[in-house]
Amino acid sequence: MNPREKARLYHELGQLIRSGTPFPRAIGTLAPHTFGHARAALAAVKKALDGGSTVSEALTAGAPFIAPLEAGIFNASDRAGRLESGLAHATEYYAALGEARSRMWNRVAYPLFVLHIGFFALSLPVIFAPTGGMDAFLVAVAIKIGALWIAIITGGMLLRAVVAAAAHNVALDRALRSIPVFGNLRRSFALSRFCAAYNLQLDAGVNVLASLAAAGGASASAVIRSAADEALPAVREGGGVGAALIATRAFPEPLARAFAVGEETGRLDEELRRLADEYRLSALRGVEAVAEWIPKLLYVGILIYMGWQIVRFYQGYFKGMQDVLGN
Repeated sequence: MNPREKARLYHELGQLIRSGTPFPRAIGTLAPHTFGHARAALAAVKKALDGGSTVSEALTAGAPFIAPLEAGIFNASDRAGRLESGLAHATEYYAALGEARSRMWNRVAYPLFVLHIGFFALSLPVIFAPTGGMDAFLVAVAIKIGALWIAIITGGMLLRAVVAAAAHNVALDRALRSIPVFGNLRRSFALSRFCAAYNLQLDAGVNVLASLAAAGGASASAVIRSAADEALPAVREGGGVGAALIATRAFPEPLARAFAVGEETGRLDEELRRLADEYRLSALRGVEAVAEWIPKLLYVGILIYMGWQIVRFYQGYFKGMQDVLGN
């Protein structure tokens, strides 16, 4: 499902559950009125529920339509008895992501249109070439346009696969974090999910060890998940969560300090809510910036490419003229 489909589905599920509708009945209510990928996801969840699965297991069974990222959040919020909060978090996340993606594609549309026109214009000399013609011209244009879209689709699929793998591979997650802009976005979203999931667990009275483990899993970041596991022994021996997180060096200092302050004052839930909102808003601002700049960079790249093609064409043209005059 695309982000907007997910946002709509999770919003509707959240509304039903918030009104007191049991989860199996909520799925049954939505399923007959849902189509496409969302219908397939609901069918997989309903089948798991009918088979005796828990809500958490059923949501996980909705893969690949329900990705591990949101499944982790739903599992944590369901164990906390606040599934509607997890659905609201996912709704807001995917609605913002869908809006940013839509805005980016709207801005990319014109540069892509110009590039397609450029493929036609730069291939015109093929018509007049000795071995050319209209058929050769159409083939040349089709090859260029096909190569462009194959690159776009392949790049998108590869990016999704790498991001999914980074939820379980620490080295890959660290590598993604090192990428300018993208790395900060990924880290901010992961920290927001970690704080939100931890807060949900605490609100439901789940013990600290289970809360820390669940929050690490809900982060969808191998680095954070590994750090949470690394901190567990120190917490198990009676140490504070904030100090244990600082020792892992995987969390930013402000987050670890907020944990320490929250534990000392007994207001950790307030600190966690503040941090979850802060990191989420920071990530969404980053998404907006990316949506603003990618089309501009693409446009500059297209102009450079077309300029290079024009220069290369005239170089070949003048060389051909020199050869003719020389003979």
